[in-house]
Amino acid sequence: MSDIHSSDIHKKAKAQFAKTSQAYVNSSIHAKGEDLGVLLELSGNIKDKYVLDVATGAGHTALAFAKAGAKVTATDLTPEMLDKARGFLDSQNVQDVIFCEAIAESLPFSDNSFDIVTCRIAAHHFADVNAFVKEVARVLKPDGQFLLIDNIAPVDSALAKAMNHIEKVRDSSHVQAYSIPTWIDYVTKAGLEVASLQRFKRKKNYITWTQNAQTPGDMMRELEQYVLSLPESFQAYFEIINDNNKLIALSHEVMILKAIKII
Repeated sequence: MSDIHSSDIHKKAKAQFAKTSQAYVNSSIHAKGEDLGVLLELSGNIKDKYVLDVATGAGHTALAFAKAGAKVTATDLTPEMLDKARGFLDSQNVQDVIFCEAIAESLPFSDNSFDIVTCRIAAHHFADVNAFVKEVARVLKPDGQFLLIDNIAPVDSALAKAMNHIEKVRDSSHVQAYSIPTWIDYVTKAGLEVASLQRFKRKKNYITWTQNAQTPGDMMRELEQYVLSLPESFQAYFEIINDNNKLIALSHEVMILKAIKII
């Protein structure tokens, strides 16, 4: 991917998350999602471990790992989001997390610096996920853990196209959700070995989901009609709830992955 194209993606993400940062502090999915507990369980004993949380957003993952005794560094592309995260953690009486502005594809840390790298519900916004995974492998210590949660695309190309279109209309900073085989390919080629992989569906209230992204009203209506016009098999996959031609809720698939640095 060209540097110019990547720069455009980064600018779009900064603009989007600067204006929506408070919504992520308040988001129940980010703050209380059961997947956050799964990440902690997968990580094992993390007391005094060095943890890097990439694209920390409002800081919910950084907070959970810091409270469990880890020494956490949190990065994000967006200064406004880092400010919200810092304020949020201060409100929770956690002041020892280090915050750093950084892009995921070029992390400003030395090789073999961290025991664990986390990234939760963010990678589909990255300009170059393959480059990000290589950076994760670089900054991890030998036997270090990569813990990832992100939306995933189905293997079926038509369904994947629909899924990514829905995400892109809702939030223009969305780049791409990838399939599980694609993620596994990126991870293994970077020198990481998959140790655990889980998948589940996450249901979203349509109004809340789009309002959190500040989707314009005309785009909300356009997206609603697009979703409700999808073939029945697609609607079944997205678990569409429709009340008198009003889109109430839909689901997307999420992956929880743990990989270990083996080289």
